[in-house]
Amino acid sequence: MTIPVFELLRPKTLAEASELLLKHGDDARLIAGGTTLVILMKQRTVYYPYLIDLQGISGLDHITADGEGLRIGAMATQRAVETSLLVRRSFPALADAFGKIGNVRVRTTATVGGNLAHADYRLDPPPVLLILGADLVLSSPKQTRTVPIKDFYRGLYETALEPGEILAEVRVPPAPEGSRTLYLKYSSLSANDWPCLGVAALLKGNAKRCDELRLGVGGLAEKPLLIEGLELARNETITDSLLDEIARLVDEQISPISDLRGSEWYKREMARVFVKRAICALAEEDPHL
Repeated sequence: MTIPVFELLRPKTLAEASELLLKHGDDARLIAGGTTLVILMKQRTVYYPYLIDLQGISGLDHITADGEGLRIGAMATQRAVETSLLVRRSFPALADAFGKIGNVRVRTTATVGGNLAHADYRLDPPPVLLILGADLVLSSPKQTRTVPIKDFYRGLYETALEPGEILAEVRVPPAPEGSRTLYLKYSSLSANDWPCLGVAALLKGNAKRCDELRLGVGGLAEKPLLIEGLELARNETITDSLLDEIARLVDEQISPISDLRGSEWYKREMARVFVKRAICALAEEDPHL
């Protein structure tokens, strides 16, 4: 199926791209890797008379680190993050999450910013970025502002982006010293498919004493969620009863959407399984399942 006729606009700067967004309003859409947008336009699910191509803007594909943590440009490809030695050494769960998106052909083209701004409830990276306390840098002609990723997602395909704003960079602060992270993706159809659910966990401590626990989930609500109330696990031994209590806490906060990959009941059951599995793997200091 062919794409309806559209005009491709090629700005050279972020400011120019933002101005084009403001000028054309709902008739325009940013295109980065285009792996999702092109498919949707071919399917006639969406149509935009103007596409604003970000490929010609330099300086947006960096992956660097400084004293404040990791910085990833919005135009860095998912494959670049997956294979980056810098990311793999300091944030292995993040590299793993990007490496679980689709297939290698998709990841070689698709971008970090495009993935995050798409705001689908089944995305792989957001749960990990949530437990790491990442911030997103949003740029517009008037200002550049930083938004915690926990405040970025508002609902299904809804974000905190305001008219003319563009996601420019992801900033990830250093993880707590001595902590370990893990991302588990469960696909009920095929390995290349959207996840039925994804669970990211950060644990500082071990099975005998939990100093800090963070959980982020995807595919279990209209937006990625950072689970609240996990202070109950602090200074506790990780036992079956504590795992049950944590699983109940997660169940109270999620609201799974029934779809092709599983019913609400099924996703709730799988959430219990994968939350417990992630915590136990980290508590045993063996994240390789």
